[in-house]
Amino acid sequence: MVIYSADIEDAEIHIDAGSINYNIEAFYMKNLNGDEKLEMLKNKIRNNEKLTSDDILTLSFIPLMSSKISKSERTLEGIELANSIEDSEVKLKCLTLLYALFDKFGDQISKKRFKEVFSVTEIGKMIRDDGKSEGKTEILIKQLNKRFNKLPQEYEEKIKNLPSEKIELIATDIFDLEKVEDLEKYF
Repeated sequence: MVIYSADIEDAEIHIDAGSINYNIEAFYMKNLNGDEKLEMLKNKIRNNEKLTSDDILTLSFIPLMSSKISKSERTLEGIELANSIEDSEVKLKCLTLLYALFDKFGDQISKKRFKEVFSVTEIGKMIRDDGKSEGKTEILIKQLNKRFNKLPQEYEEKIKNLPSEKIELIATDIFDLEKVEDLEKYF
């Protein structure tokens, strides 16, 4: 089965390649009214009703359905609606599925808005914190390489496994380190 967004009205469903024939079952999202589905989901979420797996998928596919508004506007409405879900696990599922679709169908406006919404979720904060920590670690390794002309690989590996507080401590103490072996006290 191939799912086609509302922009596609007709597609090849049979391909004859000689000894191999392909028959595709096409599902056209243009046949689904995204405005009605969005309204139904808004009511369900407003009333704090439990969302089913089908509801989560429906919300995720809203941007691909037919609508009176643009794909970008539908996407932004889907993001806002997903963000208003109180159950953090369901919210995360919806946002994750929406993100997966953005990679293929999203425009820059939708991606930017998604990033803003996702960054304030728990997993968004965790990813951002992990990224910051990795960045600090990489900068510290570069500084130590410059300070000591070459940082042994074993020290690089040990530094990569240190908690953020130790990385910051080494960065603060970097000018007090006289030789590379002085790093031992941090491991």
